[in-house]
Amino acid sequence: MPKGRDDTSERAAEDFTRFKQHLWTPYAHADHLALIDTALMQIARGVETAGAHGIRRLMIFTPPRHGKSMTVARLFPAWFLGRSPDRRVLLTSYAAAIVIRHSRFVRNLIRTPRYRAVFPEVSIARDSAAVESWDLDGRMGGLDAIGMQGSVTGRGAHLLIIDDPVKNRREADSADQRAAVWDAYRSDLFTRLEPGGAIILIMTRWNEDDLAGRLLQQEADAWKVLRLPALAEPEFEPDALERTSGAPLWAARFSAADLLQIRASIGARAFAALYQQRPLPREGALFRADWIETVRVAAPPALARVVVGVDPAASVEGAETGIIVAGIDRAAPPHAYVLQDLSLRATPDQWARAALGAFAAWDARRLIVETNQGGDMAIHTLRTLDPAAPVQRVHAAQGKTLRAEPIAALYEQGRVHHVGVLPALEAQMIGWSPGMASPDRLDALVWALSDLLLVKHGVGLR
Repeated sequence: MPKGRDDTSERAAEDFTRFKQHLWTPYAHADHLALIDTALMQIARGVETAGAHGIRRLMIFTPPRHGKSMTVARLFPAWFLGRSPDRRVLLTSYAAAIVIRHSRFVRNLIRTPRYRAVFPEVSIARDSAAVESWDLDGRMGGLDAIGMQGSVTGRGAHLLIIDDPVKNRREADSADQRAAVWDAYRSDLFTRLEPGGAIILIMTRWNEDDLAGRLLQQEADAWKVLRLPALAEPEFEPDALERTSGAPLWAARFSAADLLQIRASIGARAFAALYQQRPLPREGALFRADWIETVRVAAPPALARVVVGVDPAASVEGAETGIIVAGIDRAAPPHAYVLQDLSLRATPDQWARAALGAFAAWDARRLIVETNQGGDMAIHTLRTLDPAAPVQRVHAAQGKTLRAEPIAALYEQGRVHHVGVLPALEAQMIGWSPGMASPDRLDALVWALSDLLLVKHGVGLR
């Protein structure tokens, strides 16, 4: 233990979470921040051991106002430099002003007596203390803060932290801007990394082709990814905190009701990017996010009829089996309500049990089952489990676009309402354009809504 360091300071030097508790008075514990802390300590370990232990590539995607910049771009660099005073940190963002504010915070924190109690041998050099670039006294380490398009010539980094490389959705949707960010990363930032150095990327996922998307496409195995959506959606991907569907990330600050109100205010695509960290493509030719969002309901009215649409997967190893529950009300003309998305990748027995379970739970009229691929086996599986279940076979004689267009028209008219949020289904709908292979959730939806709203009017899609 260094001279003058007490037990509390010693623990703060060894554990980043304890460092935050000790140094940052407004500190508030949250499960997602504890998860981030653990990953950041793995980053520090990766640099300290030149990759022998820990990790050296980390992406963190969280909603706004959930503590990521304070944790990652301010408190962590201070702790990292205290442990590794001969290493340098490079902070960058879409605007130099952002990281200069981060740099000022880190520099000022290091100057505090409480920090010096944790790391007594670390201080700011008096002759090199400019806020955009400063050194540690008598050591090789320090910190530089620049914008993404700024010059990094002559500056190296053992830890590169990128805090939002693009400003907003407009920039993210610009192919030229995405290319500029990619070039800045490859040609300027990455080349400044010292041997054994680490990279942390925190950003809003506005676009699938953003910096994170390109890196994951090219070197996914190298990166640890922490995606922490504001509202849990384990049906889309496993939740890092094992939350149930719809559970808020930081309930003490943002309740589920608060987040749903935000979603209603800013729209589906902005919410998916800012709060769920799940980029949705720009609206395709058929389905638009606002058609879903503007008529979304929390609960359905009394329903006249419910069906379960099923699009069986051709194989267990292939795509998911689409299972969508929908119903219609007694209005004239009737409106449809998409009640549940139970789609899953499973064996025939497993998906058949899920479909029959939904049929029973919703007191459905029948199951609508596509029989184009392996249809006979699908019907046989359902009949084996429940010989009395009413199963309506449907066969796709028309192309996917022709089948989907009448359903898209119903959405545009405001006659289809989603009950609650169905993130995986909605992502498939908004991301699909004619000419693409239609995903199974969307196919099951089309079959269910066609049976409810079109077939009885003589518009057959078989």
